[in-house]
Amino acid sequence: MKSLSLIIFSGILFFLLNIEAVLGFQGDENVIFLNDPLETDSVFKKEYLSAFTMVYSGLNDLRSCDIKIKGKKLKTTMVSRPTFFSMFRKKDKRKYVIVFNNDPDFDGVLLKDVPEQAREGLFAHELMHIRDYQGLKFGGLVKRGWQYMSKKGKKNLEYRIDSMTIAAGFGKELFFWSYYVLFDSKASDNYKAFKREVYCTPKDILNMLDDPGFAGIHEDDIN
Repeated sequence: MKSLSLIIFSGILFFLLNIEAVLGFQGDENVIFLNDPLETDSVFKKEYLSAFTMVYSGLNDLRSCDIKIKGKKLKTTMVSRPTFFSMFRKKDKRKYVIVFNNDPDFDGVLLKDVPEQAREGLFAHELMHIRDYQGLKFGGLVKRGWQYMSKKGKKNLEYRIDSMTIAAGFGKELFFWSYYVLFDSKASDNYKAFKREVYCTPKDILNMLDDPGFAGIHEDDIN
């Protein structure tokens, strides 16, 4: 019982520690409400919404989800989370937020530097996080928070999400995203090392893709 209580507490604590990333949208002109008329003026709407819509429009099960997009400082390029209080609601009543990094001093990868096809791979990955959350009850959401507490748990989860991204038909875009981060971006060595350790590498993605022709073309690039 004590162990179960610790897991639940840790999962809730994870979301509480990220509360700035999931709450406080009222009055922020940099928020996109995907199921609203998109009247809000924002950097994302102007620069990235077209590529995002290319991915989002093909995921019919997510079209009814209440998803918001906001820019703020992060330790990664993008994150997707359910809002804290909606964790306690039924699946069809939950609210989600996707936050993109707008810190000009970030030593990783910023959206503005990413080629469009690679952006689509990243967007698909983040939307798969929401698909994953949608399939979970409260206990499952807590478990996800718990997984983020360790590098091993985070790796297992991110591999699952990358696999879902490929299964959803965005494997090639995911490959270009992973390749860009590790080989073409100006991210720091530490950031690239973290990405290589926790997420699928371009080689991992090629091995998972059911497209020998695509794999054959790009295999030499990663060896």
